[in-house]
Amino acid sequence: MSEAYENILAEKKDGILTITLNQPKTLNALNMVMREEIYLALSEAAKDDEVKVIVFTGAGKAFCSGGDIGTMGEFKPNQGRKRLQAIQRITRAIWTMDKPVIAAVNGYCTGAGMNIALSCDYIVADETAKFCQAFTKIGLVPDLGGFYLLPRRVGLQRAKELVLLAPMIDVNTAYEYGIINKIAPNENLLEEAYKVADKLAKGPSLAYALSKTLLNKSLDTDFEHALSDEAFAQDMCMMTEDFQEGIAAFKEKRKPNFKGK
Repeated sequence: MSEAYENILAEKKDGILTITLNQPKTLNALNMVMREEIYLALSEAAKDDEVKVIVFTGAGKAFCSGGDIGTMGEFKPNQGRKRLQAIQRITRAIWTMDKPVIAAVNGYCTGAGMNIALSCDYIVADETAKFCQAFTKIGLVPDLGGFYLLPRRVGLQRAKELVLLAPMIDVNTAYEYGIINKIAPNENLLEEAYKVADKLAKGPSLAYALSKTLLNKSLDTDFEHALSDEAFAQDMCMMTEDFQEGIAAFKEKRKPNFKGK
């Protein structure tokens, strides 16, 4: 990427952009500079045709421990709202991004960090991963889309348990609850994430983008609107070179060579 960052690393290779939260001493807590850098990296990735997939991970012993509590103090009316709206841009960018986003979760994934992971399209976590909706522990409510994202992963009653009681759960419990897609051995976390990312990077980009958009809308629309949306999306896909390649590969009994066009 073109920018030099202080709190994150951004590395692009083979169509995959890896964003690493890089403040291990604070367990990658989201300080104000890091928030801006993450959003900037996502904004650049959205415009970069070479980037097909994004992988999020964290340096050290944590994916992300949430907000930087050390920078929090007394807030005047609406000050907290403005502060939050500034960081909500991150999960909004991930959720609306027309490219798949993978979270590779190592260690602590708590508070706002957990909701960043939940906004991603696929979550692989290693055996050290621990998850917690820690907000009520300091008298707050979930942010970064937690009220929207968490019930869609685990159901309403389980979401209430995780928010109100705020238990710290291990990776096996997270898998059982449906929070994550896959558990990876500690030493193979990024390898497993890149297996998925590489497959997506070589796939039909428009079909992925439209599928992600329609799936994200699916729980908030009715059946007739879903049918209308899918007809529109399918028509767009049928106009692509990737569709023609897919048909040709099927007829020739070979793997398709998609170009993302």
